[in-house]
Amino acid sequence: MKTREIFDVCLARYRTLEKGIGRKMASVDLARPSNGYVWRPENVRAAEYVADFEAAGARVLRRGDWKGRRKVFVIYFLSNLDYKRAIQLVGVSENTFEYWASQVKNAVGRECARVGLFPPERYFRMRGV
Repeated sequence: MKTREIFDVCLARYRTLEKGIGRKMASVDLARPSNGYVWRPENVRAAEYVADFEAAGARVLRRGDWKGRRKVFVIYFLSNLDYKRAIQLVGVSENTFEYWASQVKNAVGRECARVGLFPPERYFRMRGV
């Protein structure tokens, strides 16, 4: 699997878990019938994954000349801002933004694979042991 795809999978799990932290994640909704078993991690483990993903990005993007790429990671990927608004806040051209976003995906995806955040299912299984 390519590092960009690894990043996309980890980012999707990050966004899903980040929304639920601090709120009780209900495993049963009595108002709607179930589509089957839906797995939800404990809030502590969800918080660990969110923190580990953010730390992986910060660690790999800490190079001094990658300050702009760190901004792309935080503003666009972690904060999930609108594309046009993120470009304005980062303060670069659209082409530069695209190039940096691609570099962020590659670098952070590689780091996620290295530290065991990918695949997320294995991450949660390892933590449960």
